[in-house]
Parts: sequence; C-alpha cells; structure tokens
Amino acid sequence: MPSTTVPHAIVIGSGSGGLTAAVGLARMGRSAVMVEAAHIGGDCTNVGCIPSKSLLHHSKRGILTGPEVLAKVRERRTALRHHEEDEFGNLPGVDFRRGRARIAGPGRVEITSPDGQVDVLESPNIVIASGSSPRRLVIPDLPAELMWTNENLFEIAEPPRHLAIVGGGPIGVEMATAFTRLGSTVSLVEFAPQILPNMVPAAARILHESLVAMGVRIEVGARASSFEARTGALSLEPATGGPSTAVFSGVDAVLVAAGRIPNSDDLGLETVGVLTDDGGRIIIDDRGRTNISGIYACGDVTDRGGTTHAAGAWGRRILRSMIAGRLPQPDVPPMPGAVFGDPEAAWVGHQPVDPPPDVRRIHVDVATIDRAYTDEVTSGAVIIDVRRLSGRIMGATIVGPRAGELIGTVSLAMKTGVPFHKWYGVVWPYPTYSDGLSKAVDLYVAEALPSLHTDALRWLTGRVRSVIGRGS
Repeated sequence: MPSTTVPHAIVIGSGSGGLTAAVGLARMGRSAVMVEAAHIGGDCTNVGCIPSKSLLHHSKRGILTGPEVLAKVRERRTALRHHEEDEFGNLPGVDFRRGRARIAGPGRVEITSPDGQVDVLESPNIVIASGSSPRRLVIPDLPAELMWTNENLFEIAEPPRHLAIVGGGPIGVEMATAFTRLGSTVSLVEFAPQILPNMVPAAARILHESLVAMGVRIEVGARASSFEARTGALSLEPATGGPSTAVFSGVDAVLVAAGRIPNSDDLGLETVGVLTDDGGRIIIDDRGRTNISGIYACGDVTDRGGTTHAAGAWGRRILRSMIAGRLPQPDVPPMPGAVFGDPEAAWVGHQPVDPPPDVRRIHVDVATIDRAYTDEVTSGAVIIDVRRLSGRIMGATIVGPRAGELIGTVSLAMKTGVPFHKWYGVVWPYPTYSDGLSKAVDLYVAEALPSLHTDALRWLTGRVRSVIGRGS
C-alpha cells in the first residue's frame, strides 16, 4: 500500500554514507526513510572495518588463542551491531525499514520486506547508498567452501593452517598480518607488480619487506590459475598469461580480496535513466547528484567511493545539497586512505611514481626519528610531494606507527590550502612520530630556499611559454 506521508528523503542503504544523510536530516528537523536489506552499519560495522581492526588488535596482543580471538572479534562486532540498531533503528525522524528497495519511477521507491510485503513510498529525494560486494574470482577446481571473502571470513571458528590470499590491497595486507600472528602459514599473490598497487613504490616495499620478515610468502605479477583439492595446491601463472610459475602447497582456504563490485544491479536505475560507468558505478557530480534530478548517491556504489570515511564525507555533501539547494559548496576535499598492517601506512592526494620537475619529493626515514629509536622501529617513511615555488602539497604517504593519525594533518593542510613552508616553526611534542613531519618541513625549507630564484625563473618561463602557446 502506498504510504500516506512524504519523507524528505528515502535512503537506500544504512552504511556510513546512508546513515550520515538520514541521521543528518533527522537532526535538522526533516524526516527520512532508511531502507536496509541486511544489518545497520553496512559492510564497515559487520564485515569490514570493525571486525578486521578488532582482529588486528586482538591478534597483536598475543593473549588469546586463535579460536578465542575469532570468537572475541564476533562478540565485539555483534555488540556494536546491536548498539547501532538500537541507536539508529529507533531514532526520531528516521523511519527504519528492513527490506530491499528499488526505484519504481521518478520520486517513487518500492520496498519489499523480508516477508514479501511490498510498500511504495514517494519522496522528492532519493539517496542511493547500497555499497558494494567482494569481487569473486573463478579459480578452477577450488571448492566453494574453501573460497572465502570478507563476508564470511569473520564467521570461521579457527584459523586455517595455510591461508592463501588473492589480492595484495589493504584487505589482503591486513589479513595476512592478522592470520600470521594467529599462527597460520600465509601466502599472498598480487596481480600487479607490487602489493598495494596505488601506493608509492618506496612505501609499498616497506610493507612488502615487513610481511616477508613475518613469514608471509608473496608473489607479485601473478594470479591464481587452478587448485588441486587432493593436495591443496594453488597454482599461479604470470599476470600476462602463460604456464604455471609457482605453487602454494597445502592450502586450506583461499581468501579472495581482489576488489569490489558496486551493488547497483536491481536498484531500478534503468527505470529512470540513472547513468553508471562501465563498471556499474553510479556517476555523481561534486554535490553527490546523479544525472537525474532528486536522485543522489554516495559510497562504494558510486565512481567516487572506496572507503567508509569517503562515504560519510559524500553523505554530508548530499545532506548539504538537499538542505541548502543551489548555495555554493566547498571544493571536494582530498580523501585519505590507510592500511593497518605492521607497520601502518596512510596516504592522501596523488603521487606519481616519478614526480614532475616542478614538484619536490621529500623523503624522511622514520628510523631517524627519536621516538622510533625508543620503540625499536627500524623502518618506515614520510614521503611528501610539494610544488617547488608555491609550497602546495600535492600528496603524501606515511609508513610507520600512527600513520593513520598523522596523515590527517596533511589532509587538513591540503583542504585549507596551507603551503608546506608555512609549517616551518610549528612545534610538535617530543618525542612523537609527528617529528617525521617536522623533519620533512626542515628538509623542504633547506632545499627550497637556496633554489628559490631558480624555481621562480622556471615557473615564469613556463608561464610565458604557456601564454605564447595559447596565442599561437
């Protein structure tokens, strides 16, 4: 039966982006209907950030056995799930609906409850925050019960004897770290020439070497090609194709961590003509709007997703769009990322393998920081790319303890436009890992001042050539 009330928005999905939009509307005196097919909190609370970071924490402490750690992770995850269901499922202004949502037409959403009841709601605004699912690979002869993803990984009762991980991105690196601590033999294969393919190579090497030192076997530039159930042999072949080049023997389970697929199917996007890219990701603008008026999207289902904090940030932009209408929005801020291996690594902005001539790359060895000496930390790096003349920060990568927290300082400077040379003279407490940022500023100033005239001449020459080029 059609609803008799018209909410300000219907939000499809209760992950970070959906919750931000729905709860924000409620706090501003508007109403929202939030539809969720599974559990409140989305992947992050239930099968992503929370259980994975809990697993990393308890595996590092070394107090509990492997089965006890896994049970503790589920206990903590479930407790938070229930807390969020109590908090957000009964929030005034938010009508929480359990079921599957599908766009039925302009301003209309069809909700099918778990018992099959269908309700059609209308609203001037629809927010799609349906998230993503793990990419599943076809590995010949691998039994289905031995192929794990993040969706079932945290339900296992005990660690496998030998875990093979397909994918060397953040999930693969974190789970290799955790299960090695739990006593599993871990082997990892990455299709790209390095693990963490989007990271500066010098930083990725530190994580690679750390995992190898822990006992993880790593093969890069390769892919899983077949499985032999009798011996547990996972065969690998070069990423470019060809005969098998390596084998992981005695494998008990294969964790596939090879990317994500947007949950954009069966949403009714074609009913109203919402555009997606070739990968099925919904295309949005800087306000979180799709090409259809009144329909917004955020998080992994879009072409600008990838992390929980990015989804929340886009949820805020959508909230501003729905409330403030056409009023100007601030520029889209740089979205940092982090992987919580051992050591941590975090990054923000864009850093090419080789920076262009007008960008100075500053590199600080974390081992030279006094706090690293007291903590017996022997590897890590602070790598920051800065425009030579303006001091504008283009990107940064930090590998080492507290990297996830330290990158926030760089993100703030990039968002507010504070040039790097203005950091000179800032006082950080001693001894802390923030001394790595202080050392980076010192290096930049020491290199920039003597070459200031050269850099200015180079910049002016480039500008003149640009003007002449446009004139011709």
